[in-house]
Amino acid sequence: MTTKTELVPYIAHCLDDALCVRTIADMPDPSLVRLVVWECGFEPLVVAVWSYLPDTRLDASDAEDIARDYLFERGWFANPEDENLASFVL
Repeated sequence: MTTKTELVPYIAHCLDDALCVRTIADMPDPSLVRLVVWECGFEPLVVAVWSYLPDTRLDASDAEDIARDYLFERGWFANPEDENLASFVL
């Protein structure tokens, strides 16, 4: 089983729900952060997403939508026509 702690080294992008790009240093309490994971080869791509509102936790679906939209804007997906669903969200 994968845990948030195991995935921290793989965090490539951090965002809040106001669509502001953030840094790992900006992350709130880990219980408020959703890690959206795409398995791609040997290393996962992880996007950390959280709410800009204090003590608020996003639901998994909203976090995945925010992360997927961000990666789409950056041109990360090989085929943007696909659904590009995350492998999992923690």
